[in-house]
Amino acid sequence: MNRQDTTPQAHQGIAPAQCEHPAWTALAKTHPGGAALSPHAHSRGQLVFAVRGVMLVDAGAVQWTVPPQRALWVPPAHLHALRFLSETEMRTVYFQPQTVAPCDPGGRLQTVHAVVASPLIRALVLGLFDGGFDAATRDAMAPLLLRTLRQTPALPSALPMPTSAPLLRAIAPLLQSHRWSIPMRDLAQAAGLSERSFTRGFTQEVGLNFRAWRQRARLTASLDLLHSGLAVKAIARQVEFQSEAAYVAAFRGLFKTTPHAFRQLPDATGP
Repeated sequence: MNRQDTTPQAHQGIAPAQCEHPAWTALAKTHPGGAALSPHAHSRGQLVFAVRGVMLVDAGAVQWTVPPQRALWVPPAHLHALRFLSETEMRTVYFQPQTVAPCDPGGRLQTVHAVVASPLIRALVLGLFDGGFDAATRDAMAPLLLRTLRQTPALPSALPMPTSAPLLRAIAPLLQSHRWSIPMRDLAQAAGLSERSFTRGFTQEVGLNFRAWRQRARLTASLDLLHSGLAVKAIARQVEFQSEAAYVAAFRGLFKTTPHAFRQLPDATGP
């Protein structure tokens, strides 16, 4: 069920209709591991960010894993749901839609996408929660955050999902229990399809063949494990790669960095 945005306001920015002073609101909240927010939409655009913990965001037919090294932009009126894979200190910044457009001449902020939470992005987000800055200073940070998001390359960390109930039912054990080695014939049977129909239908709905999708799903799931501090070799084994080298090569191919380098991106700290 959709619900209207009723998020409490931690700070309300100035609201002229120009990029230099966009109306913005910031919310800090901690969610326990296993908690979830049901599908909903906000009237405002929002930047989803975690100081600590890992979130899973379902946005339409796409799923995103958001550890502290990532930030996710969700445009206004876009239906989404959140699950918290571990205790998560969440920082959300909302922007009024009429003030996003002047900062986004190319329309980049009209789509859901993830970016690296660079030191600049982290500093700007946390600065909006820092009572040591006055309102005018924070109002100056907000448009810079929007400009930075627009100019930061999007990351290929989305996991497209099938839309039909039989295929969603079939892949549920992979996503929920990480049982990556279930044979395709068993998945097809769970969907009530022949193996050929399962393969064809999956490719049509997802835009990737099943084997390529499962590879991406395993790599996306490993982001949570990397954040937990587990050794890369153990992660490779847990997401069922044949070797650490095979996992590292696949990770680099998708995320354009190595698991070790990804882990070195610092968690955000601050208020």
